[in-house]
Amino acid sequence: MELSTIDWNMIWKEASNNSPWAGLSKKDYWNKRADKFDKMNHGVTSDSGKMDNNDYITNMLERIETSSEYTVLDIGCGPGTLAIPLAKKVKSVTGLDISSEMLKHLKNNAKKNGLNNINFINCSWDDAVVNRDVEPHDIVIASRSLMPLDLKETLEKVVSVAKHAVYITLPIVHLPFDCEAYQAIGRDNKKHISYICAFNMLYQMGIQANTEILSSQVKVKFFSIEDAINNLQAKTDPFTDIEKTKLKEFLEQKFSEQGNSPVFEHEGFSKWALIWWRVKGNKMFNSG
Repeated sequence: MELSTIDWNMIWKEASNNSPWAGLSKKDYWNKRADKFDKMNHGVTSDSGKMDNNDYITNMLERIETSSEYTVLDIGCGPGTLAIPLAKKVKSVTGLDISSEMLKHLKNNAKKNGLNNINFINCSWDDAVVNRDVEPHDIVIASRSLMPLDLKETLEKVVSVAKHAVYITLPIVHLPFDCEAYQAIGRDNKKHISYICAFNMLYQMGIQANTEILSSQVKVKFFSIEDAINNLQAKTDPFTDIEKTKLKEFLEQKFSEQGNSPVFEHEGFSKWALIWWRVKGNKMFNSG
């Protein structure tokens, strides 16, 4: 079988059914998580402007090409994890997010940092219409924000708005503690869709992209077993009664390992695939 004949989009769609993150593009889900996301990234968006300890952010900012003349489109911008530090280096940033609450935090963080070069678009990338809702930008970023059902359509739209370079990250191991918890209740089949689908699909589109695996330390904190269960449940299909019992036993063991502390903390390492390429004229090139 030749590579050109493989339907990577169909493979992606089929794998979506087994992804624990499929269907998490709903605005209500992200509106509820906006406050927590903003607190997680307070080091980036604080008055001091200091970088936080999240090496994912550091790695991304080191790799994204910037210029004082560039415009940047940040798809799924959240509270400004990348948008805030990038706005200090480029001409302007457009933050697009399905969550109005995320954008409220972004606006507040922009004000705290004295930035007036950030534009805001409140809609999903799927619903955004090119040249109506969003214009082409020099740099296009989709950091941990693209998990669509139709990947080909999504990538084609990303390509259509990029004038200089594109940076996309897709999960390999997103939250290691979640993976361990799902495995404990027998949900081993719930895995992330392979980034290889996107990489190979881009190749079929004539784009020779670069790929790099980024590893970053992740810490989770739960204040009770109920808090942990609710957090895990929000990201996947409803737990059965048997799964709830297994999950409670798993969490009780984890909490007991930390002695008398009322707070459970877990550190692990996530892995993300960074896929990026430069644009020259109407053709796509890698770093060369």
